[in-house]
Amino acid sequence: MRIGLIGPYYPAIGGVQIYLTYLAREFLDMGHEVVVFSYTNASPQSYEKVIRAPSPKIPGLRGLSFIVFTALNLSREELDVISAHYALTSGVAALLSGRRYTVTLHGSDLKMGRSICRMVSMRSSAVITVSNWLRDEIEEMGLKVTKVIPGGIDEKLFKDLPPKEHVRGELGLNGRVVLSVGSLTYDKGFDLIPVIAKIVISKVKDAKFLIIGEGPIGGSILGKIKEFGLDDKVKLLGRKSYHDTIRYYRAADILLHPARHEGYGLVALESLAAGTPVVATNVGGLKDVIENGVNGFLVDMDSKTLAERTIELLLKEDLRRKMGERGKEKALKRTWRKVAEEYIEVFRGLV
Repeated sequence: MRIGLIGPYYPAIGGVQIYLTYLAREFLDMGHEVVVFSYTNASPQSYEKVIRAPSPKIPGLRGLSFIVFTALNLSREELDVISAHYALTSGVAALLSGRRYTVTLHGSDLKMGRSICRMVSMRSSAVITVSNWLRDEIEEMGLKVTKVIPGGIDEKLFKDLPPKEHVRGELGLNGRVVLSVGSLTYDKGFDLIPVIAKIVISKVKDAKFLIIGEGPIGGSILGKIKEFGLDDKVKLLGRKSYHDTIRYYRAADILLHPARHEGYGLVALESLAAGTPVVATNVGGLKDVIENGVNGFLVDMDSKTLAERTIELLLKEDLRRKMGERGKEKALKRTWRKVAEEYIEVFRGLV
């Protein structure tokens, strides 16, 4: 098959970017042709064709430019199937092209524009969601979801990671380490981390909090860190490469993910694949990844409760180890090859 993929792409880092990047890689390995429609920073990984839309720096025009450019170029390519990722921008571009397409909803698109999600989904040949929670949300809108296809993990990168202490030594880490990974946004709940850290450190003196990511509330988080006197205990590490982030997953004792909204939670799956249990809020698709009390804790959106569960795991080494082992066993079964195979099954029903 000749497959068109629309959305943010390699080498950009983020949940959807990683999802699309690995889909393309697996499709190529399975013998399919791939054409990617993405933004100016996108690059080919292998022998896929990448068509880049211009990205004007004028606020508000980047998305519009992408939609128009991609819609026009979709009509010029010979494709057996078109797979749009995000209803907003990517889905609208597919709709305007006049071609048959499938749409994959990742969660934040639903939050940003339900009417657009409805319009794009109603016109698509197949609607795919990345979690059961998201499927339920879409079906409550009176739409039919063809299949739930969660993200996966790179088995080669995660399966044979070095021992935790070895990686911690390489990274210069000591004490007990709580890691958070993601965009520094209100939806991800990272503004709560200094509050949680203050409670945890009062009970676990050697605890350290590391945050990987960038975003609009970074300055506010830094302000709270200074206000609470946590400069030596809570560190914003900025953006890291995917491979470096995996090393931090492995080195950490816990992944803390206090999200207010989460379509799936790929970072939680990746942390589990590295053998590190997760403390997260019980929202969105996270319940598809985390089994409460088995490979981590799911709790209400409350700083005190999140801190209490974090303290419990930090102080109970045996519990951390067992949760990490169970989490890794589960996560390693969800490979990107399985994700790609599930897409091909949907595509074959359409072609």
